[in-house]
Amino acid sequence: TEVSNREKVSKTVRSLAARMPTYVTLKDVKKRWGKGQEDVFPVAQFEKLWGDMTALPELNCGFVAVPRRRGQQLKEVAQLDGWLRDGSAAYLESLCAWG
Repeated sequence: TEVSNREKVSKTVRSLAARMPTYVTLKDVKKRWGKGQEDVFPVAQFEKLWGDMTALPELNCGFVAVPRRRGQQLKEVAQLDGWLRDGSAAYLESLCAWG
């Protein structure tokens, strides 16, 4: 089948990627070191959003409004303060039944 042809699949994906818009996001990223210390670093992020295929004229695209509430993943104890302040803890608590 064509899907098992790695070279053809790679060429086709790269061809589609060349037609997709590339977004550049400039943002400040916080690095939390723990014990209340954090630094902010400027970051330039280049990305192709594969979910945004609106630039392709052959696709009929639409959008659906969804709620933005979500919790950030807590990976280390140093992130606990920010996790509590940004509402992630409260949102998670609203989803759980504590016994």
